[in-house]
Amino acid sequence: MKKRFNVTGTCIPEKHYMVDISDKIKRIMNFIEDEEYFVINRPRQYGKTTTLYMLERSLNKNEDYLVVSISFEGVGDLIFEEEQSFVKAFLEIMADSLYLQHENLASFLEEEKKNLANFKDLSRAITKFIVKVNRNVILMIDEVDKSSNNQLFLSFLGMLRNKYLLRNAGKDRTFHSVILAGVHDVKSLKLKIRPDEEYKYNSPWNIASDFDVNMSFSKKEIGTMLDDYVKDKGVELDKKYFSDRLRFYTSGYPFLVSKLCKIIDEKIMVEDQLKWEK
Repeated sequence: MKKRFNVTGTCIPEKHYMVDISDKIKRIMNFIEDEEYFVINRPRQYGKTTTLYMLERSLNKNEDYLVVSISFEGVGDLIFEEEQSFVKAFLEIMADSLYLQHENLASFLEEEKKNLANFKDLSRAITKFIVKVNRNVILMIDEVDKSSNNQLFLSFLGMLRNKYLLRNAGKDRTFHSVILAGVHDVKSLKLKIRPDEEYKYNSPWNIASDFDVNMSFSKKEIGTMLDDYVKDKGVELDKKYFSDRLRFYTSGYPFLVSKLCKIIDEKIMVEDQLKWEK
Protein backbone atom coordinates (compact mmCIF):
# COMPACT_ATOMS: atom_id res chain seq x y z
CA MET A 1 0.00 0.00 0.00
CA LYS A 2 1.25 3.45 -0.93
CA LYS A 3 1.98 5.57 2.15
CA ARG A 4 0.80 9.16 2.43
CA PHE A 5 0.62 12.10 4.80
CA ASN A 6 -2.57 11.78 6.83
CA VAL A 7 -4.70 14.65 8.17
CA THR A 8 -7.97 12.77 8.70
CA GLY A 9 -8.21 10.44 11.66
CA THR A 10 -5.80 8.04 13.33
CA CYS A 11 -2.34 7.71 11.83
CA ILE A 12 -1.20 4.13 11.16
CA PRO A 13 2.58 3.53 10.76
CA GLU A 14 2.06 1.01 7.96
CA LYS A 15 -0.13 3.43 5.99
CA HIS A 16 1.03 6.94 6.82
CA TYR A 17 4.19 9.00 7.19
CA MET A 18 4.45 9.58 10.92
CA VAL A 19 6.53 11.38 13.48
CA ASP A 20 8.37 9.01 15.81
CA ILE A 21 6.59 9.63 19.13
CA SER A 22 8.31 6.80 21.00
CA ASP A 23 9.75 9.23 23.55
CA LYS A 24 6.26 10.53 24.33
CA ILE A 25 4.97 6.96 24.65
CA LYS A 26 7.77 6.13 27.11
CA ARG A 27 6.80 9.11 29.27
CA ILE A 28 3.14 8.08 29.22
CA MET A 29 4.17 4.53 30.13
CA ASN A 30 5.69 5.96 33.32
CA PHE A 31 2.21 7.16 34.33
CA ILE A 32 0.78 3.70 33.66
CA GLU A 33 3.52 1.85 35.52
CA ASP A 34 2.81 4.10 38.50
CA GLU A 35 -0.91 3.14 38.31
CA GLU A 36 -1.94 6.73 37.59
CA TYR A 37 -5.30 7.98 36.35
CA PHE A 38 -4.93 10.96 34.01
CA VAL A 39 -6.49 13.08 31.28
CA ILE A 40 -5.03 13.90 27.86
CA ASN A 41 -6.78 17.14 27.01
CA ARG A 42 -5.64 18.97 23.89
CA PRO A 43 -7.32 20.87 21.02
CA ARG A 44 -8.91 19.09 18.09
CA GLN A 45 -6.56 17.24 15.74
CA TYR A 46 -3.67 17.39 18.19
CA GLY A 47 -2.85 13.69 17.94
CA LYS A 48 -4.77 12.43 20.98
CA THR A 49 -6.39 9.45 19.25
CA THR A 50 -3.19 8.53 17.42
CA THR A 51 -1.26 8.71 20.69
CA LEU A 52 -3.78 6.36 22.35
CA TYR A 53 -3.50 4.00 19.39
CA MET A 54 0.29 3.91 19.51
CA LEU A 55 0.20 3.52 23.30
CA GLU A 56 -2.16 0.57 22.93
CA ARG A 57 0.18 -1.06 20.40
CA SER A 58 3.04 -0.68 22.84
CA LEU A 59 1.05 -2.06 25.78
CA ASN A 60 -0.15 -5.05 23.77
CA LYS A 61 3.46 -6.23 23.50
CA ASN A 62 3.50 -6.75 27.26
CA GLU A 63 1.53 -9.75 28.52
CA ASP A 64 1.12 -8.10 31.91
CA TYR A 65 -1.36 -5.63 30.43
CA LEU A 66 -4.81 -5.85 28.88
CA VAL A 67 -6.05 -2.72 27.12
CA VAL A 68 -9.73 -1.85 26.92
CA SER A 69 -9.88 1.01 24.43
CA ILE A 70 -13.28 2.63 23.89
CA SER A 71 -14.76 5.91 22.69
CA PHE A 72 -17.93 7.83 23.50
CA GLU A 73 -17.99 9.14 19.93
CA GLY A 74 -20.99 7.85 18.00
CA VAL A 75 -22.75 6.12 20.92
CA GLY A 76 -25.75 8.44 20.78
CA ASP A 77 -27.39 10.47 23.54
CA LEU A 78 -29.84 7.91 24.95
CA ILE A 79 -27.27 6.11 27.10
CA PHE A 80 -26.68 9.32 29.08
CA GLU A 81 -30.35 9.77 30.04
CA GLU A 82 -30.78 6.98 32.60
CA GLU A 83 -28.38 5.26 34.99
CA GLN A 84 -29.46 1.76 33.98
CA SER A 85 -29.03 2.56 30.28
CA PHE A 86 -25.55 3.95 30.90
CA VAL A 87 -24.18 1.07 32.98
CA LYS A 88 -25.46 -1.54 30.54
CA ALA A 89 -24.14 0.39 27.53
CA PHE A 90 -20.74 0.86 29.16
CA LEU A 91 -20.21 -2.89 29.61
CA GLU A 92 -21.51 -3.46 26.09
CA ILE A 93 -19.00 -0.96 24.66
CA MET A 94 -16.23 -2.68 26.63
CA ALA A 95 -17.35 -6.04 25.27
CA ASP A 96 -17.35 -4.75 21.70
CA SER A 97 -13.78 -3.48 22.07
CA LEU A 98 -12.57 -6.90 23.27
CA TYR A 99 -14.61 -9.19 21.00
CA LEU A 100 -12.14 -9.72 18.14
CA GLN A 101 -9.12 -10.53 20.32
CA HIS A 102 -10.74 -11.79 23.53
CA GLU A 103 -14.10 -13.31 22.70
CA ASN A 104 -14.35 -15.11 26.05
CA LEU A 105 -13.94 -11.86 28.00
CA ALA A 106 -16.46 -10.13 25.74
CA SER A 107 -18.97 -12.91 26.42
CA PHE A 108 -18.34 -12.56 30.16
CA LEU A 109 -19.15 -8.85 30.02
CA GLU A 110 -22.26 -9.44 27.93
CA GLU A 111 -23.50 -11.88 30.57
CA GLU A 112 -22.73 -9.47 33.40
CA LYS A 113 -24.57 -6.69 31.57
CA LYS A 114 -27.89 -8.48 32.03
CA ASN A 115 -27.79 -8.00 35.80
CA LEU A 116 -26.96 -4.28 35.91
CA ALA A 117 -29.33 -1.61 37.19
CA ASN A 118 -27.09 1.06 38.75
CA PHE A 119 -23.50 2.16 39.35
CA LYS A 120 -23.15 -0.13 42.36
CA ASP A 121 -23.87 -3.08 40.09
CA LEU A 122 -21.40 -1.75 37.50
CA SER A 123 -18.72 -1.39 40.18
CA ARG A 124 -19.21 -5.00 41.23
CA ALA A 125 -19.10 -6.18 37.59
CA ILE A 126 -15.82 -4.32 37.02
CA THR A 127 -14.32 -5.97 40.11
CA LYS A 128 -15.37 -9.41 38.88
CA PHE A 129 -13.93 -8.64 35.44
CA ILE A 130 -10.55 -7.56 36.87
CA VAL A 131 -10.39 -10.70 39.02
CA LYS A 132 -11.24 -12.90 36.03
CA VAL A 133 -8.63 -11.27 33.76
CA ASN A 134 -5.92 -11.40 36.45
CA ARG A 135 -3.83 -8.85 34.54
CA ASN A 136 -3.30 -5.11 34.75
CA VAL A 137 -6.27 -3.69 32.85
CA ILE A 138 -5.82 -0.28 31.23
CA LEU A 139 -9.02 1.60 30.41
CA MET A 140 -8.78 4.23 27.67
CA ILE A 141 -11.81 6.41 26.92
CA ASP A 142 -11.55 8.72 23.92
CA GLU A 143 -13.92 11.61 23.16
CA VAL A 144 -15.04 12.03 26.77
CA ASP A 145 -16.32 15.51 25.85
CA LYS A 146 -19.33 13.78 24.35
CA SER A 147 -20.74 13.41 27.84
CA SER A 148 -18.80 15.87 29.96
CA ASN A 149 -21.77 18.17 30.71
CA ASN A 150 -23.81 15.33 32.12
CA GLN A 151 -24.53 14.29 35.72
CA LEU A 152 -24.44 10.59 34.81
CA PHE A 153 -20.91 10.97 33.49
CA LEU A 154 -19.81 12.64 36.71
CA SER A 155 -21.42 9.83 38.70
CA PHE A 156 -19.47 7.37 36.57
CA LEU A 157 -16.22 9.22 37.32
CA GLY A 158 -17.18 9.24 40.98
CA MET A 159 -17.57 5.45 40.92
CA LEU A 160 -14.13 5.05 39.31
CA ARG A 161 -12.66 7.44 41.87
CA ASN A 162 -14.16 5.47 44.77
CA LYS A 163 -12.81 2.20 43.38
CA TYR A 164 -9.38 3.82 42.90
CA LEU A 165 -9.29 4.91 46.54
CA LEU A 166 -10.51 1.53 47.78
CA ARG A 167 -7.92 -0.25 45.64
CA ASN A 168 -5.14 1.83 47.14
CA ALA A 169 -6.41 0.80 50.57
CA GLY A 170 -6.44 -2.87 49.53
CA LYS A 171 -10.25 -3.11 49.67
CA ASP A 172 -11.18 -3.45 45.97
CA ARG A 173 -9.93 -4.49 42.54
CA THR A 174 -10.23 -2.08 39.63
CA PHE A 175 -8.49 -0.71 36.55
CA HIS A 176 -4.71 -0.43 36.86
CA SER A 177 -4.79 2.88 35.01
CA VAL A 178 -7.53 5.00 33.44
CA ILE A 179 -6.84 7.43 30.59
CA LEU A 180 -9.45 9.94 29.46
CA ALA A 181 -8.91 11.87 26.25
CA GLY A 182 -10.76 14.95 25.05
CA VAL A 183 -10.58 18.65 24.36
CA HIS A 184 -11.48 19.72 27.88
CA ASP A 185 -9.92 18.78 31.21
CA VAL A 186 -12.56 16.91 33.22
CA LYS A 187 -10.64 17.76 36.38
CA SER A 188 -12.20 21.22 36.15
CA LEU A 189 -15.65 20.49 34.73
CA LYS A 190 -18.36 23.06 35.21
CA LEU A 191 -21.77 21.43 35.45
CA LYS A 192 -25.23 22.96 35.15
CA ILE A 193 -27.51 20.37 36.73
CA ARG A 194 -30.77 22.32 36.38
CA PRO A 195 -31.66 25.00 33.78
CA ASP A 196 -32.04 27.72 36.42
CA GLU A 197 -28.70 27.01 38.13
CA GLU A 198 -25.38 28.71 37.74
CA TYR A 199 -22.55 26.61 36.39
CA LYS A 200 -20.61 25.05 39.27
CA TYR A 201 -17.29 23.28 39.47
CA ASN A 202 -18.24 19.74 40.32
CA SER A 203 -15.70 17.16 39.19
CA PRO A 204 -14.89 13.99 41.12
CA TRP A 205 -11.78 13.49 39.00
CA ASN A 206 -9.39 15.18 41.43
CA ILE A 207 -7.48 11.91 41.72
CA ALA A 208 -6.02 12.45 38.26
CA SER A 209 -2.32 13.19 37.86
CA ASP A 210 -1.24 16.23 35.86
CA PHE A 211 -0.45 15.17 32.30
CA ASP A 212 2.63 17.20 31.40
CA VAL A 213 3.76 15.41 28.24
CA ASN A 214 4.34 17.90 25.41
CA MET A 215 2.17 16.72 22.51
CA SER A 216 3.53 19.19 19.95
CA PHE A 217 6.28 18.10 17.55
CA SER A 218 9.85 19.30 17.97
CA LYS A 219 12.20 19.91 15.04
CA LYS A 220 13.90 16.61 15.80
CA GLU A 221 10.60 14.73 15.81
CA ILE A 222 9.45 16.36 12.56
CA GLY A 223 12.76 15.21 11.09
CA THR A 224 11.86 11.57 11.84
CA MET A 225 8.74 11.88 9.66
CA LEU A 226 10.79 13.39 6.85
CA ASP A 227 13.28 10.52 7.20
CA ASP A 228 10.43 8.04 6.79
CA TYR A 229 9.16 9.96 3.77
CA VAL A 230 12.58 10.20 2.07
CA LYS A 231 13.30 6.52 2.66
CA ASP A 232 9.94 5.44 1.26
CA LYS A 233 9.68 7.81 -1.69
CA GLY A 234 13.27 8.64 -2.56
CA VAL A 235 12.66 12.38 -2.37
CA GLU A 236 15.56 14.83 -2.08
CA LEU A 237 15.20 17.51 0.59
CA ASP A 238 17.19 19.44 3.15
CA LYS A 239 15.89 17.83 6.35
CA LYS A 240 17.38 20.38 8.73
CA TYR A 241 15.95 23.31 6.78
CA PHE A 242 12.46 21.88 6.34
CA SER A 243 12.22 20.58 9.92
CA ASP A 244 13.09 24.04 11.16
CA ARG A 245 10.63 25.79 8.83
CA LEU A 246 7.78 23.37 9.56
CA ARG A 247 8.29 23.86 13.28
CA PHE A 248 8.48 27.64 12.86
CA TYR A 249 5.27 27.96 10.88
CA THR A 250 3.20 25.46 12.89
CA SER A 251 4.63 25.59 16.44
CA GLY A 252 4.62 21.82 16.14
CA TYR A 253 0.80 21.50 15.93
CA PRO A 254 0.51 17.90 14.61
CA PHE A 255 -2.31 18.53 12.14
CA LEU A 256 -0.59 21.58 10.62
CA VAL A 257 2.76 19.78 10.29
CA SER A 258 1.15 16.92 8.37
CA LYS A 259 -1.05 19.28 6.34
CA LEU A 260 1.89 21.37 5.11
CA CYS A 261 3.86 18.24 4.23
CA LYS A 262 0.84 16.88 2.38
CA ILE A 263 0.46 20.10 0.38
CA ILE A 264 4.16 20.15 -0.56
CA ASP A 265 4.11 16.47 -1.49
CA GLU A 266 0.86 16.43 -3.46
CA LYS A 267 0.47 19.98 -4.80
CA ILE A 268 3.88 21.63 -5.06
CA MET A 269 6.59 19.03 -5.62
CA VAL A 270 7.22 18.18 -9.25
CA GLU A 271 6.94 14.39 -9.55
CA ASP A 272 9.63 13.95 -12.16
CA GLN A 273 12.16 15.89 -10.02
CA LEU A 274 11.35 14.27 -6.63
CA LYS A 275 12.76 17.27 -4.84
CA TRP A 276 11.51 19.79 -2.27
CA GLU A 277 12.65 23.26 -3.31
CA LYS A 278 13.42 25.78 -0.57
